[in-house]
Amino acid sequence: MDQNNYPQNALVQASKALEGWKKAQKELNVPNMSMDDFENKMSLATGKVDLAKRLKIERSEAVEARNNSLQVLWEATKKVRNQAKATFGDVSDKMANFGVGRRSKKK
Repeated sequence: MDQNNYPQNALVQASKALEGWKKAQKELNVPNMSMDDFENKMSLATGKVDLAKRLKIERSEAVEARNNSLQVLWEATKKVRNQAKATFGDVSDKMANFGVGRRSKKK
């Protein structure tokens, strides 16, 4: 539900509008808004866009670090379980202690 009511290039369009407003100077009177108000809104929006970009990168890096860490942990888990199987055997009741269900012997 990420429906936005603004164009993707809103900052670019705002920048161009500000340039036009600066050139027009006193010829353009925007009701209930000064040029400083507009510049403040633009500055705030730019800061939020930059923050969102940084957080997106940080999230991506965090997800990659998590995935790498879980992969290392999974490899270690398999190593422990494999050694337990080698030590106790596939059908040992002790295998349940390692989170592996006991396998029945083939008939």
